[in-house]
This record gives sequence, structure tokens and C-alpha cells, in this order.
Amino acid sequence: MARGQLKFNKRRIRGFTGNELKLIAVLCMLCDNIGYMLIENSMLYGYTPEYWSMAIATPEGERLYLVARILRMIGRMAFPIFAFLLAEGFSHTSNLRNYMRRVLILALFSEVPFDLAVFHRAFEFSYQNTCFTFFLGLCAMYFLKRFRRSRILSLFFAAFFAAAAWFIRSDYGAFGVIMICVFYLLRRDPSARIFTGVLMSAFESFHYYCTAVISYIPLAFYNGKRGNLALKYFFYAFYPVQLLIFYGIVYLGNR
Repeated sequence: MARGQLKFNKRRIRGFTGNELKLIAVLCMLCDNIGYMLIENSMLYGYTPEYWSMAIATPEGERLYLVARILRMIGRMAFPIFAFLLAEGFSHTSNLRNYMRRVLILALFSEVPFDLAVFHRAFEFSYQNTCFTFFLGLCAMYFLKRFRRSRILSLFFAAFFAAAAWFIRSDYGAFGVIMICVFYLLRRDPSARIFTGVLMSAFESFHYYCTAVISYIPLAFYNGKRGNLALKYFFYAFYPVQLLIFYGIVYLGNR
């Protein structure tokens, strides 16, 4: 049986490629951002607590809030898929330096669009975008690999970069870095990786009815292949571009 392929009743299941999983994650992220940035944070005045309370007290506000909650429950599935694929990318990349550089550049270029979309101002240092968590996760995996013969040193560096994510208040923070490291450390035991990921995602998305665990259905059928479509730069461009679009919609709607 080829690597990554599953058999059921003597029939092969093709499974999901990395690109297909990323497309699923992108769609989930889009739902999450619509729910938060366009509905909760704009139409329901989430950035102003007193107006938020009044908005959700109305019948229309209750309906909008319900729609936003459903969209955000779907959105909980995005991060586990991205974290899983980041660990896979780290394990298989032929040029780790370039990979880390691309993720860092994406984090830096996405920060202003993120601040505009979330805080409605160009610079806000109280919270950073998810790509900083991904970059710190890559740093943690690098030291886990480099010091793999010393459990104390490898765990120290993993804890250091998790603490760094907490300190800069990046999206998903220390928890996100730890999840990325778990996916990397358990890469040779798919069952343990899925089981541990389900537990962590259930905990993280508890207030959204643990919907993040649904992401492990397609992840369980990952076939280990990237896919034929050349979508790498689409995925890099999508994050900051959609943030700018959301900000533009909110800005034009408030004029």
C-alpha cells in the first residue's frame, strides 16, 4: 500500500492532498473572519462594549450574533489544519531558511491589514496576527530537531518560543506553538497525532462547542501529497488581501 493511502473493503481511498486541506482551512478561516470582522466587530459594534450590549439586545442583533457564532464555530477548524500542514511543511521542505523567511515576511506584511481589520487602526501592538504564531512554531520545531538528542534542551527552546508567542500576544499564542510542536513530535505516529490533536482542539474550542475537532476528519485522510495545483503564492497572498478587503467593506459601510 502506498504511503498515505488508506484501504477500506479492499478499495483505495485517495484522501486529501495538502493543497486540498489548505483550501478547506482557507474557507473555514474566511467564515471565521466574516463572523468576527464583519458581523461581531462591525455590524454589532464589538469594538465598543456599550454599543455591543445594546446591539445584541435587539431581535436583529440576536439573529446576527447567532449567524456570527455559527460562522466562528466553522472557523475553529482552520487553525488545526494550518498547524498540521506547517509541521508537515517543516518536515519536508528542502530549504528551511526560505520557508521561515516567507512566513516571517507574511507575518510582517499582514500586521497592518490585521490591525485595520480587527482594531480599525493601522498600528495596534496589543495583539498580533496568526502568522507570528506560525513563525514562532517554525522556530520551536527547528530547535526540537537540532537538539533532538537532548530532551531538556529541545523542550526548553519549545517552551521559550511558546512563551514568546504569549508575550507578544499573537493569535492562538503559546497554545498554538505547542500544538504545532505536538504535530511535529508525533509525525511518525499518525494515530497518536490525531488523538492528541483532537483533545487539544476540543479544549481550545470549548466555548464553540468543540467544533475544532471536526477538522480532524479530513486530516485523518491526508495522503501525504502536496497536490498538482500551484497554489503556494495564492495561500500566502490570501491572508493579508482578505483582511484588507474586510477593512474596506467596513470602512465604506461606515461612511
